Amino acid sequence: MPSAVVKATVTGCVLGAFSVTVKVATVVPALLPPLSALETASIIEVPLLATALKEALAGAPVSMIRLPLSWGEHLWDFRHPLDFLGADGGGGIGSGPGMAVGAALALRDGERLPVAVLGDGDFLMGVTALWTAVRNSIPLLIVLANNRSFFNDELHQERVARERGRPAENRWIGQAIRDPDIDLAAMARAQGCIGIGPVDDPRGLLPALNGAVAAVRAGKVCVVDVHVATGYDPGAASGILQRAPG
Repeated sequence: MPSAVVKATVTGCVLGAFSVTVKVATVVPALLPPLSALETASIIEVPLLATALKEALAGAPVSMIRLPLSWGEHLWDFRHPLDFLGADGGGGIGSGPGMAVGAALALRDGERLPVAVLGDGDFLMGVTALWTAVRNSIPLLIVLANNRSFFNDELHQERVARERGRPAENRWIGQAIRDPDIDLAAMARAQGCIGIGPVDDPRGLLPALNGAVAAVRAGKVCVVDVHVATGYDPGAASGILQRAPG
């Protein structure tokens, strides 16, 4: 999972019988496509989604509750412990929506806007958790990086296919979520949320996110379904494709 983007130097010293290690961290600025790319791109890549989301948030204090494997660690600056709340730690499947609701409840009386960027597979497995947020007036923004696939398993199936001499191009079988696409915004509306999308035109992305941020500021639960290009951040993908030891 993405982590705070920092470079750290470590120094050690000894105080009496105790050894003390001090880490001095320097934040590495996020590397994002320019906002102008929204006008020229033909598809929405996840880095472009990050660009639009940062613009829509306009520098407001935010807690990133959750980020998907398609989100590279270079896409966002984390400077405070509440900037990114991390992952479940156990690889739980479908835990994203429930974690988002719980974290948003903890953040409800603070100044930070609760934001979760989820994959479509994660969302599909736990979408009904959002009813709880609506029922209890817990503001929350969920942005779906929807690649229309259980893509984690596509990569696992590709790795196994290569190990066994089978056609890797069949990795999508049983994992693709398309033909027909599922209307995730409609599923959100079924829980009482504001559902926006699907957004598949880069030029419509920023207006959709601007509207979503305004809705959450007004106390609503809003889900934006963004159709993104299939794939993961290269670091995450290479880790999955590596053969497990043993």
